[in-house]
Amino acid sequence: MSKTEKKTLGIAIASLIFGCLIFMQTIGIIFSPVALILGIISIIKISKNKNNLQGKGFAIAGISLGSFGIIALLIVALLPPTAKPKLIKAQNLSQESAASAALWTIAATELEYKLNTSNYATLLELGGTTPPYIDLTLAQGTKQGYKFTLTTDKKTYFYATAVPEAPNTNNTLYVNNDGVLCRSDNVNTPAPTTYVGKGCPSGFSERE
Repeated sequence: MSKTEKKTLGIAIASLIFGCLIFMQTIGIIFSPVALILGIISIIKISKNKNNLQGKGFAIAGISLGSFGIIALLIVALLPPTAKPKLIKAQNLSQESAASAALWTIAATELEYKLNTSNYATLLELGGTTPPYIDLTLAQGTKQGYKFTLTTDKKTYFYATAVPEAPNTNNTLYVNNDGVLCRSDNVNTPAPTTYVGKGCPSGFSERE
């Protein structure tokens, strides 16, 4: 069989996929052993059948990510109790910063979309153009541990919200065509369901 006819081993690809899942909030890290084991099995199978199988790069990447996840899991398990809340807080702040950046992206692309089409768009519309205005994950409404919504009357206003998927973690975020990013004063705050115009909704403050 020629080199171009080699078959990519499916479990090598699976190893990489499970390795990438370690970045999912909370449960992602449990996939680390799966990525590691599948990667090792793939390397062995490919080594024994080099003429017919390929995918060693996928397997190596899966092993690397799986190993990283296992090491991270061990570090967290060995941390003293006083350090774990600080680690969780840092993770939550990182997710909130990423969600804030995503809302800014939505706001900026809405203005660009309206400039090009004379209308505001929904999330799916922003992700459905060629090329898309936003990435497809964000267009589906769930990213970085937050659930995103975008409401518009198409002509005069839009407002977007980001609500943490996990309770008791982060604050709710809000932005509209006024261009002010707002953060709820408390966790577990429901997303606003009406357009408030200038400024922030009740119970929200401008995020610096």
